[in-house]
Amino acid sequence: MPALRPAAARAAAALALAAVPLAGCASTASGGASSPAASSASSSAPATGGPTASASATFDGVTVTGPLDRAPVFTIGDQTQTTSSLQVSDVVVGTGATASATSVVTVQYAARSAKTKRPFDSSWDRGTAFTYDPAKIAFKAFTEGVPGMKAGGRRIVVVPGALAFGPTPPASTGLGPDETLVYVVDLVRVGS
Repeated sequence: MPALRPAAARAAAALALAAVPLAGCASTASGGASSPAASSASSSAPATGGPTASASATFDGVTVTGPLDRAPVFTIGDQTQTTSSLQVSDVVVGTGATASATSVVTVQYAARSAKTKRPFDSSWDRGTAFTYDPAKIAFKAFTEGVPGMKAGGRRIVVVPGALAFGPTPPASTGLGPDETLVYVVDLVRVGS
């Protein structure tokens, strides 16, 4: 895990304090991606668990709840997402293999616009997990948002518009130019 920046260290300390009343939740720091992701989690520490683990967490105005074997339930607050760097926070820390920047991974994910709060993509809705090979596709939500995750984990990934689709998103997404995107990613498996 990379060294925590001062803001991330403060957030980790706040996270540990918030975790005290949460029986069964580990008080581990969020983050772990290869990008310089600052953490500003504001409620509970990530849980550690297997496929039926359930946890609730809030990070950067995004609240996620629900068990790992189902689509996450999440809401996005009204504050403007103005970050220029990709942000990550673990909701559930997995117990399996750790994904690297070059790992082929299988994930379940749901994605929404931070601006409109509207869902625009979901492997859960398609009924099949998505296998991602960073050697073949380069999308920051996965290339920078997944490394450091362990299989069996769930992570919030906030992708600023410039790192997402930029000024010309695909028409099929219904997104506007430079919209910040929020992904909730469940890491199913590391390796093909």
